[in-house]
Amino acid sequence: MTAVGIQWMRKRLPIVAVAAAMSLSAGCASSVLDPAEVSGPVVVGARDGADAELLAHLYAGVLRTTGIDVQVRDGLGDRSASLAAFDTAGVTVIPDYSGLLLAHYDPGVTSTDAEDVFEALARALPDELTIADYASAQNRAVLAVGTELGSQQDGARVADLADRCADLTFVLTPEFEAAGGFDALTGIGCEPRSVERADSTAAFAAASGDTVAGLTTLAPVFAAERSGSDVVAVPDHPDRAPMEKASADAEAPVFVAQNVVPVFRKDVLGEPQLDALRTVAGELTTTDLAEMLTRIDDGGDITEVADAWLAEHA
Repeated sequence: MTAVGIQWMRKRLPIVAVAAAMSLSAGCASSVLDPAEVSGPVVVGARDGADAELLAHLYAGVLRTTGIDVQVRDGLGDRSASLAAFDTAGVTVIPDYSGLLLAHYDPGVTSTDAEDVFEALARALPDELTIADYASAQNRAVLAVGTELGSQQDGARVADLADRCADLTFVLTPEFEAAGGFDALTGIGCEPRSVERADSTAAFAAASGDTVAGLTTLAPVFAAERSGSDVVAVPDHPDRAPMEKASADAEAPVFVAQNVVPVFRKDVLGEPQLDALRTVAGELTTTDLAEMLTRIDDGGDITEVADAWLAEHA
């Protein structure tokens, strides 16, 4: 099988199926293609945080459409504690963000675009775990500036700000830093005049003049207000299309991709469940997530918000 053929299969099928296809092409049989008998409840885990709990309910909901018993176990702690729950708490599936998962399992990897991060994560996972296709929905770091500074940049991207950083103040949110945003800026030689910390509302409001806000794409205030404000996002180099071969001189995005992706135990889910996971990959967008998190931030019940999305998409 050619490398292009395997890449196409990997994008169309979960990694667990592709691994089996590659094994069979080499003349080896593999049990991972056999439909798994789902015995007992499937447990979808969530680290602390409304976004993690929402993702857990979304994935649990699509898995329930296959007729199996699915439970959600939230409040598992930080990312390290939640991933440890695969071994300590009988968790079957944990949805999270690709770049942060890669940083947990293999912090030395420097990939930034979505496809490279996904492939590196598949290689970095422990033998007993695998992943399914990632969604376009993500919580990537983003820089927001006032329209005056944005117009001065004249189409420039994040990497082009490096030479101007000494004249700029950056107001960073905890989510921006957690997503690797500040580390990425220092990696391109961006040394701001000063750095402040604030929540997303304050950071967004500060973005004007020579002040830059470091947010993430799911910051509710950013997603809700940017279309009607004087704040614009500085573009990063876009991810290449899944089947597009990157040119030798193509620049990778500065900020690490943070696409939603489910990590799960091998040989537990059958083909109907793998198909269900693909539903989220094909349907869930950043706009969807931002809108749902805004409703939750306004007092909406996480389960009801997830159920409303599932009723429309699953």
